[in-house]
Amino acid sequence: MRNAVKIMSVFMLIASLFGCSERNVSDGDGMEYKDSEYRTEYANVLDFDSCDGTAFFAVAYLGTDEDGEQKKDAFVNSTFGELPKTVKEKMESFDFGGDKWFLIVPRYKDYVDITDTVTNNKHTVYNGEAFFLKCDSNVEISIDSHGGHSYIPDVDGNGKLVLSEDIWDISEYDPKD
Repeated sequence: MRNAVKIMSVFMLIASLFGCSERNVSDGDGMEYKDSEYRTEYANVLDFDSCDGTAFFAVAYLGTDEDGEQKKDAFVNSTFGELPKTVKEKMESFDFGGDKWFLIVPRYKDYVDITDTVTNNKHTVYNGEAFFLKCDSNVEISIDSHGGHSYIPDVDGNGKLVLSEDIWDISEYDPKD
């Protein structure tokens, strides 16, 4: 009998490795977890389900100085065009010096801390609102939930966003795709 149980366990383990069925994550007895219910309205416009891994922030590098600032409205209108004007107008801008402009879109309705790594000045964005950030590599954005995640927005020598496993680069995002 013991051998039959061992054989059946091995068979089930092997079968589970080759399964293709969609998994539903339970959020309690009889409840199914739906990630979109915990996301911000900005994140639900983006197709977070299509990005590789589990990104906690969608980030767009908009450019430097006046060029980056001028791209803000056009990027927001093309990417978040379906959101009401009042929602798009809620996006705050934080200027930490520097010349690079970024759009940060948190995935979840969590508090996001924005910390100047030089002066330790901190701002908190509530409910996962999307925001603009003007800085050089002197600012860290972070969340404490989901095990804690942080990111320092920056670009490489080719003007491309420096990525980490927590980031989805939406610099060239096309909502029609």
